[in-house]
Amino acid sequence: MGLLIEACRRPHILDLLLLDMGCGGRIGAVADITGKKVRLDLGVIDLLGEGFVETNRRKQTPIVPVTGPMERILAKLIAAHGDDYLINDGSGAMASGARNWTQIIQRLVVRAMESRTTDQVKRKLLEPTDQGNVNWYSIRRTYADWLDERVSDSAISAVMGHFEISSRTRRQLFESGSPTTELYKRRKLGPVLEVASVLDAEWWPSIQPFTSVDLRSDEVRLMRTDAAE
Repeated sequence: MGLLIEACRRPHILDLLLLDMGCGGRIGAVADITGKKVRLDLGVIDLLGEGFVETNRRKQTPIVPVTGPMERILAKLIAAHGDDYLINDGSGAMASGARNWTQIIQRLVVRAMESRTTDQVKRKLLEPTDQGNVNWYSIRRTYADWLDERVSDSAISAVMGHFEISSRTRRQLFESGSPTTELYKRRKLGPVLEVASVLDAEWWPSIQPFTSVDLRSDEVRLMRTDAAE
């Protein structure tokens, strides 16, 4: 993970990679994130795409937590793009038009392999295995496997999109002016917030030693600054 982060040369690719690492989402869904679907006050993102009607055309799309560096990335992107698509490459939203996601991750992997240590080369880090090449799905699979040892099955299902979240529940959670209480929202989001807790406590800190990019949440950064003072 750290090698891939270090391999990023363009800011929008780094933002995309860190958001994907933070939510274990399908890369297309992560690239489709709009400011309208982000609730920083609740600490979650609704990965359901704009205008999507619940059908059997694709798997249910999850509500995922905002952890580690995700909050400041999202705040920065929302300030620049508002309610629209957040991941832009300079020519427009990456969600617009066809994108070769495989090519993007392959370039990162090639660049990351060039910066491996002698030990990492011996361990064949980032090299193909009998399960295939390292790709976007590798991040999603690693994320799910890591959570499997730390949180409940219901929490994993909630953030991986393995069960249906109804339109009614989404409206109660995300519609502006919804009379639903904050207490109700946080109770509904309990499994998602369970995942958020372990990601902040263990996931990002485990990646941090392998990258120069600061992966701490703003809350943790401020706490450490206060302690230093």
